[in-house]
This record gives sequence, C-alpha cells and structure tokens, in this order.
Amino acid sequence: MADPLRRPGLLAPGTAPLTLRRQPLLVGGERVDTAEWAPHPSPADGSTVAEVALATPADADRAVRAAHAALEDWRALGPTGRAEVLHRYADLFAQEAQQVADLIHAEMGKPLPEARAEVERAVDVVRHFAAEPERLTTGVLQGPAPGTGSWIRPVPLGVVAAITPWNFPVALVVWKLAPALAAGCTVVIKPAIEAPLSAWAVADIGQRAGLPPGAVNVLTGDGPVLGEALSTHPLVAKVAFTGSRRVAEVIAAWAAPRLKAISLELGGHGPLVVLPDADLDVAVDVAVTQGYVNAGQACYSVNRVLIPPRLRDDFLERFRARMAGLALGPMATERGLARHRELLADARARGATVEGGEDLGGRFVAPALVTGVGPGARLVEEEPFTPVVAVMEAPTVEAAVAEANRPDFGLVGYVCGRDLRRCLEVAHELRCGTVVVNGWRVVVPYAPFSGWRGSGVGSELGRPGLEAFLRWQHLRVLS
Repeated sequence: MADPLRRPGLLAPGTAPLTLRRQPLLVGGERVDTAEWAPHPSPADGSTVAEVALATPADADRAVRAAHAALEDWRALGPTGRAEVLHRYADLFAQEAQQVADLIHAEMGKPLPEARAEVERAVDVVRHFAAEPERLTTGVLQGPAPGTGSWIRPVPLGVVAAITPWNFPVALVVWKLAPALAAGCTVVIKPAIEAPLSAWAVADIGQRAGLPPGAVNVLTGDGPVLGEALSTHPLVAKVAFTGSRRVAEVIAAWAAPRLKAISLELGGHGPLVVLPDADLDVAVDVAVTQGYVNAGQACYSVNRVLIPPRLRDDFLERFRARMAGLALGPMATERGLARHRELLADARARGATVEGGEDLGGRFVAPALVTGVGPGARLVEEEPFTPVVAVMEAPTVEAAVAEANRPDFGLVGYVCGRDLRRCLEVAHELRCGTVVVNGWRVVVPYAPFSGWRGSGVGSELGRPGLEAFLRWQHLRVLS
C-alpha cells in the first residue's frame, strides 16, 4: 500500500502529467460554462488541479429537463439497443481506465493502485448491467379465455438524481448510473465538490459511447443548493444518495412531500469478529487491509476488531508488524484531518492507548491503532472515516456479536474463523447488509449492497439494485 503521492510531484513516476483542466457542466450533451468557477486543489500538495464550474438552481432545472427530454429516445432503443450502448460504454471505459484513475489520484489523493482498482471494478459493474436490459421480461398470467389474464411489466422510474460522495468518486457514481440506464432511466449526477473530475469523465465516456444527449448530465458546485434543487424538482422521480446520515435526513425531508423514491447509503462502523479458532494471519490481513484502505475513508472499513482475550497479544504483534510498513495517501479533506486528530484525542482522554496516528505533514497521517477503548469513545460510536482501528477484547462470541450490533450502523461486518459452520452462524447474527467471511473483498456487481438500520435505505447492485429504478405495471385484460 505504498503511496505514490508521498514522492515529489503530483503524480507517480511514469504517469503523464495532468494539464490544468477547466471543467464545465455537462447538460443535454453540451459542455456548459457558468458565471462562477472554483479552483480544485490537490490534497497532496495544495496545487490547483482544475477550475470547476459552479452550477446554479437554474442549471439544475435545465439538466433535469434535458434528462426528461432524453427519456423517450433512451426507452425507444428497447432492451437490445440499450444493452448494445452499455456494452460499448464498458469497452470505452476499460480503454480509458488509466486516465480516469489518474483523475481520482489527482483530485482526492487515492494511491494509484487503489484508484486503478476502483475504476476496473466500476467497469465490471457497467458490464454486468449491460446484460440486464434483455433480462427485464414481462410476465403473463393466463386468464380463463384466450387473450385474457394479467401482464406484469417493468417500467423505468424516469429521471434519477444521483448525489455522490468524494471517497469513491467513480464507483459510487457507476453503482447508480449503470442500473438506472439499464432500467431505462436517465440521470443527473451531482458529484461531491471535493471530487468532481472523475465523475465528469465517467459521464463523458458514456456520452461518447452512444448515450442519447441528456441521458447523463453532470452538475458541479455547492452541495446543499444543488441537492435541494434536484430533490425538490417535480420531474425527478428518484433521488439516489450516498453520504452522511445527517445530509440524508435533509434530502429525505426534501423528497418526502413530493413522494419521490429514494435510496440512501449512509456509511457504517465495521466490526471484525475474530472467533477463537481463527487463523490470525487471515484476521490481521482483513483488519489491516480494510482498516486502512483509502486512508480509512471507506464506508466498509474495519473499525473495531472484537477478539478473545487469549488471542489479543498474538494478534496485536502481527498487526503492528503489518501496520509499520504502511504509507497512506493523504486525507482528502481538511475536516477529515481535523476529525482524525479529534478522535484520537478523545480516545486518549478516556484512558485508551494510541499507537501511531501522528501527523506527517500536510494532510498525511500515520495509521493508528487504539487499544483499551470501549463504548462511549467517539471512535467506537461514530463512523471514524479516518485510518483508525480499535482492537477490543470480547470474552465470548456472544459478547462480540452484541458489541458488533450495538451501534446504530449495519452496512458491512466481517467474521474470521476456521469452522465455516460456526462462521455462518455468527454471520447470520450480525445485523448488517453484507457479511464477509475469512476475507476482505466486499463488493461484487451481481449481489446487493445494502445498509441496514442507520446505514441506509434500499440496495445498490445486484438484481435489487436494478429493480430500485423500476416500477411495476399490472395490465389486467378481461376480454
């Protein structure tokens, strides 16, 4: 996990340097300049990576109307035509994967290997959903006479507003965009102001692959202003949001009076339950990889390791050895850096032991390991979103499960143990949408990614993620 941003210069050796970009809006197939622009700084060294257009509510209205106007052209292609366009989209996306990864690396600091992995998995998502339009079949229930009965058919919701965060600026766009397009919807993307470049590139690739003008639009700018404009617009049928619970509550309040469909993925507080018979090398690999990936700025991070007391010292020895070799990318935002410091200060004030975590200059920090911490500390009550892993003793498996389920989160949990049957029994007891057993790969395109409890509403990916962009019509034919 060595970080190329720790070397001099913006980009890693062998990467073509980025020229200063002036990034407009993308509305109705056209690049649209705005009256106001904002510089986008690199989190690595503060240099300006791009100037980004700042959209207004009027721009949001034009983008939604463009998406609405494109609905008929996109639906008129039929399932086979939509599938062909999406397959071309995946092919062109794969060809330009390195350029998109470079943008992620530059705009939010993700190390290039991680950025490239994000893009490659996003391509896999587009490929998966490219095959879905032709699987959307109409069901027929025969009536008592020929030609009568019930036809059950899927119908696209309409215009989708996709409001996405900065930590996975390509993946979390594609998770919404690909199934929405496969279902026959059109989309207005509002990426986070902290990472607007790669999301724009994803939309541009789709347009060049043959999406009708207006099928995908991009608005950059102030989050609350544009979020309200999109969430309250009468032509927006659904709001798909990934981000914090606080913001989700505001978006839901905007959408509720208009009875819009919503899906909300709101982060987590990942527990790793280490069973008494676990392979500690596997458990350490899971904890380190998922605890510190993307400098801890991931919704599926391992935040708490719940371990039997007799395994604690051996686990910690192996964990420290792995942790010592890490060099992380920068924190993407100043508020993230401040939060990292606050969480560690709070843990120390409560008597916990903190190893690592020190500032390394700029927005770079060392990974942190916290022991001797319990309920009440901020880092075990709130989603940390920084490179901090807490190791907590659990005297029994039942105590570990109780602690895993205690905070009001339910996104991703992890279990390590040699007895698979026991692992599955524990996994079934964890109240979260995804549980990973003896490994750390969380997401696959064909399975749903769902937040339970305070971690969200609805699903992304898999068949449920496709059906989230559909409504169903019953045609009752009686004669």
